[in-house]
Amino acid sequence: MITKRTAVRLGAVATVAAVGLGLSTGIASANTTYPANVPGCAGGMVVSFYSGHDHVQGYATSTGGNACSVVLQQSNGGSSSNWTNIPHDTAWTDTLLDAGITSYVVVCNGDTGRCATSASY
Repeated sequence: MITKRTAVRLGAVATVAAVGLGLSTGIASANTTYPANVPGCAGGMVVSFYSGHDHVQGYATSTGGNACSVVLQQSNGGSSSNWTNIPHDTAWTDTLLDAGITSYVVVCNGDTGRCATSASY
């Protein structure tokens, strides 16, 4: 069985190979999204593989003007957060390196107090 982390890396390798053969153009990366949605806030974590490393970034979109926050947490103590209350606006955390550690996001609707946690990567 291939783990999600291995699948992300294999996707990046396939993209690099395709670019090398002239089959496509652009940046060699593969993205996987881990959702964390609550009513009023659509969010999650995006995992990307590029430059030989995994990177993670969290996001939260206010679907109707609610105050939505996102906190990206890592097992090594790293974190980043952001928020928005502008309808249909997306707030992004900083992009952090994920080198063999565990990362996840918590997305909260500050108006209702409801939160969701993504799956860990």
